[in-house]
Amino acid sequence: MSQNQSLPTIQIREMREDDTVRVHQIHTDCLTVSLKDHYSTVKLEAWMYGRSPEGYWHFANSGEIFRVAERAGEIVGFANWQGDELRSLFVSPEYQQAGIGSTLFMACDQENRIAFVKATLSAVPFYSRFSFVETGLGFDMKRGIQLPHIAMRRQD
Repeated sequence: MSQNQSLPTIQIREMREDDTVRVHQIHTDCLTVSLKDHYSTVKLEAWMYGRSPEGYWHFANSGEIFRVAERAGEIVGFANWQGDELRSLFVSPEYQQAGIGSTLFMACDQENRIAFVKATLSAVPFYSRFSFVETGLGFDMKRGIQLPHIAMRRQD
């Protein structure tokens, strides 16, 4: 694509129940494609175990806020937060490095100031661009397996 051709606009909107199948697929693709060099197969399998499209809707109805990024009518990413903690932000692997994650983060942050994030092992440079600094290594437990993350706090 030449530089003077414009990319389709990214629209950020509230997640609907019928979006959850695509959100689940994006999350699964990111775990199995984007993060496979950062987490072992055992850790990724534990992370994915028990996930379902219905789970995202359950969390949305339990107080977490979900937004999706839509490009040309296709959901290409999602994010969710609770309070001032970003719980997740994932962009479909084929659309990564196209500014979608930044657009999604900025829209969420504008709606509700994000102060904390548990970054995946590969996402520290991304969040650093938004004034987040590492505060330590943390772990979530899933099926008896420690899943490491980098705790980050906004510094500004």
